Amino acid sequence: MTEILQQLEHSADTILTTEHPLATTSESPITTVAGAEDNDKAWGHLYGAIASGLGVDPSNFQLNYPFATWDWPVANVGYTSAAQYDFCSAVPQFSATGAYTSAGTEFNDAYEQMLHVVAADTSDPALAEKISQARNVLNLATNDFQITYSQAREAYVRETGGTNVPSFTEWLGSYGGKAWATQLAAASSTVDAKKRLLDQLLSETSTPGLNDAILRLNNKDYYTRLQDPSLANFPAVPSYSLGMDATTWLQKVQAGTGGTSGKISFSNSQAEYDYKKSWAGGSASVGNFFWSVNVGGSWERIDEFGTDNSLEVTVSFKAWDSISIEAGRWYNGAFVRSVSEGPFVRGYSSNGEDHTKAVWGKDGIMGVQKVGMIVCYKPSFSIKVSSSTFSSFSEKWEVSAGVRIGPFTFTGGGGSTSSGWKADKATSTFTGESTAETALILGTKIALINPA
Repeated sequence: MTEILQQLEHSADTILTTEHPLATTSESPITTVAGAEDNDKAWGHLYGAIASGLGVDPSNFQLNYPFATWDWPVANVGYTSAAQYDFCSAVPQFSATGAYTSAGTEFNDAYEQMLHVVAADTSDPALAEKISQARNVLNLATNDFQITYSQAREAYVRETGGTNVPSFTEWLGSYGGKAWATQLAAASSTVDAKKRLLDQLLSETSTPGLNDAILRLNNKDYYTRLQDPSLANFPAVPSYSLGMDATTWLQKVQAGTGGTSGKISFSNSQAEYDYKKSWAGGSASVGNFFWSVNVGGSWERIDEFGTDNSLEVTVSFKAWDSISIEAGRWYNGAFVRSVSEGPFVRGYSSNGEDHTKAVWGKDGIMGVQKVGMIVCYKPSFSIKVSSSTFSSFSEKWEVSAGVRIGPFTFTGGGGSTSSGWKADKATSTFTGESTAETALILGTKIALINPA
């Protein structure tokens, strides 16, 4: 992290012409309890429809929002894009339907924090005291960094509207993020200095596997370099690999040799999906609107869709697939499993027993790892509604430039006028297909870390 922040600090003035345009939105918060319940219900219906329609397993599937395109560039060997790194390294929210933010906790950082709370095995009282003091000093420096990081994240969300465009790392290299990059670089440098001291002291202990895990984490041979116009000198970060890049996957799909066609359907009248059957055992309330329409360049809620008991929707796509995400050799999964029960330093325990801080699980240092993503291409939709809803929405439909159904964004333009989308009054049905040529990420596959 320190190397990224230092490079961003020095390079922010040079990339103004390459900064991503910010998304335009006029969406306003849901202000009623009923509206929030209708919104969450729609996301739950979609989660269940994906599980049944595509056969994805609720024991490891997370439906994601906001919508995200899979268009990361193909980098040279040994390099990766900032957007790809931010997505692959982000720790998933502990929720069946979860929010993705590129400014979230990185899995490699959570792993490093876990390593530093494993109890060190030493018979030297003086060394044990030095290690204890080094941990305290590191905690103080880490707390300062996290306060600054939280403030930077809030500024990032305000500026980007929570769209993740540009990604957090890219934003730190922009004019708007430059001041935060400077502050974070200073705070991160202090943290890294304290880590080096603690790691040096831990190297003198005999905790089985701990020193090897720390050495692997710090081995730059297991890192990749970020390749973006906003980043000078290609800062190094822990590597994550994809089973296939977006360009290759699209080429295979368009050639008829990749992906599988799919379809999902649900209605407002059906029973809500039981999130207790999912890996998370529940879902947090969803902050993004399930139904939205783009009119005049701005996205607006479609309130009548959420309340229409006659609504039936089908989303089909030409191809969908599961793409693996794998942490590099810096990550020692075997060591993680070996310390599932500790021992941990005072104040920490496996699952937060006796008012201690949990190492594993929902509220732990390490709870969830991202091991794959579910992607799709060329979605099309059919939305059947009541006659009254059809009449009330038809005017916006005629001039719409896009429709969102959960994580699916359908871009067209001009409604039935120019995009080929149709509104059938006889059946009260709206239909259309996205014109976008990029793939969409609609969810992730997760692995629980040392589940109880």
